[in-house]
Amino acid sequence: MKKLMALLLSVMMVGCLGVTALAAEEENQEMVPILAEVPEDWENPFAWAWADDGTNAFAAWPGEAMEQLGDTGWYYIYVPSFVQNVIISANEASVQTAGDAVEAGREVWIAIADDLTTTVSYEQQSDTEIPTYVETFPVHAYVPLEWENVSVVSGDGGEKDMIGGEDGWFTASVPVTATSLVLTGNSGAASTESITIEPREVWVTVYNDLSYEVSYEDPDAPDAPPITVYAQVPEDWAGPCCWAWSAPDGTNAFSAWPGEAMTEGEDGWYSIEVPGWVNSIIINANEGGVQTTDLSVEVGKDVWISVSDAENAAVSYEQPSGEAPEEAPAPSEASTESAPEDEGEGEGNTIIWIVVAAVVIVAVVAIAVAVSKKKKK
Repeated sequence: MKKLMALLLSVMMVGCLGVTALAAEEENQEMVPILAEVPEDWENPFAWAWADDGTNAFAAWPGEAMEQLGDTGWYYIYVPSFVQNVIISANEASVQTAGDAVEAGREVWIAIADDLTTTVSYEQQSDTEIPTYVETFPVHAYVPLEWENVSVVSGDGGEKDMIGGEDGWFTASVPVTATSLVLTGNSGAASTESITIEPREVWVTVYNDLSYEVSYEDPDAPDAPPITVYAQVPEDWAGPCCWAWSAPDGTNAFSAWPGEAMTEGEDGWYSIEVPGWVNSIIINANEGGVQTTDLSVEVGKDVWISVSDAENAAVSYEQPSGEAPEEAPAPSEASTESAPEDEGEGEGNTIIWIVVAAVVIVAVVAIAVAVSKKKKK
């Protein structure tokens, strides 16, 4: 897959292009529906989608939750029109399809059999009308342990079940028109008051007394400042880039392969700043055509990566010492002043100069003899 992405990138651009936002967030991005019919034992299906050049539709695996299309057995989700590949997963991503190539910009219907084989169609497979696309944002809720059947009611009256909860957080998406929400549990037996929110990703913590706190930053996100990744690469690796992510959750530091270009320093090391939560790195070059294997690194530490070839790279958390200079000085360029002035060194230097003087004398005598013979003739 990465080789294919590299080939496409080589046609589209020269060098590494740093992408700082998901293409799905571009203004006026056209959205198209993808629908999936899943096996009966699949719960809460998610869609993961991307373009052939590696641009992801979503920030992290397994993507975003799909909505039920009435009682048809089909689920739907809207994705950016650039999407060319789709994986459907469910049961907390414990089951998934192998991935299907789809035509960009078209409505797609994917029927999934019990053996995980898929049938892709561009013809409508249900008479039920697909709801019109509405831009949404995610709402995360941490609720009391005794709450079950958690849901969110947005200000416009729409109610959605929230999924997750394994890490304590439940999630659902609500329309960007929502300016308030109510969180409920136990089939509505418990609920918060109306909570005023901004229309952007939000985390709401609900306490046992139904009081709450609102945050627009993930409270569980690692509190780690950015780190710097340094890399030395072979001479034939042009335009090195860094691809970085968090394992095993799959959160990427950059939105598209091959990541972002590294800056060359005067000391020969390339460098780039990445989020402090990164724990996995790939150094690549030649527009993604060559790359290291996945390199595991410690969270929150600057890292130096010495790349010998695609299969060999050394990881260090201090700049390696004893780096060889660009070109070793010739013996004649060595400075005698820098040599230690101990007794042994002095004797050695004296002997060397005696030998050199003797050689010079012999050379002069030889030249004199040769000249003398020429004069006699």
